[in-house]
Amino acid sequence: MSFLSNLRKIFGGASKSRGGAGGGSSFGGDDANTHLIYAKCRRCGEPLLGRINMMNEPSQEDDDTWVVRKTLSGSGKNYCFQTVEVTLQFDRQKKNVLSAEAIGGALISAEEYAALLAAQQAAAAAAASAAAEDTPQTKEA
Repeated sequence: MSFLSNLRKIFGGASKSRGGAGGGSSFGGDDANTHLIYAKCRRCGEPLLGRINMMNEPSQEDDDTWVVRKTLSGSGKNYCFQTVEVTLQFDRQKKNVLSAEAIGGALISAEEYAALLAAQQAAAAAAASAAAEDTPQTKEA
């Protein structure tokens, strides 16, 4: 056992597997304190995913509503570095979205995000297989 494992055992911490996005933080989409936003870049059409931590990110407005401004950017695979600024306004309990606005893109549903992501991955796989077929084969003597 490592030193950190011993400390975790002594202080009662459970060993958690570390996720790729947060290093073991509970910032996933199934958490009750997380609100997922889906957007599509206006310039290249890349689907974007954003996570809002509802415990820390919203700012209270004068009318007792909450507002979050989130800037999303793509992977840059399409040489597009356009940012999409999403502004969401929530009710007093931070449960319902009262208004939503996206500058530089459009808000989409989770189903549209999944479909766009699948289409993008299929196009990348087709391009990779086409590139592999075009490369000359070396002949062994």
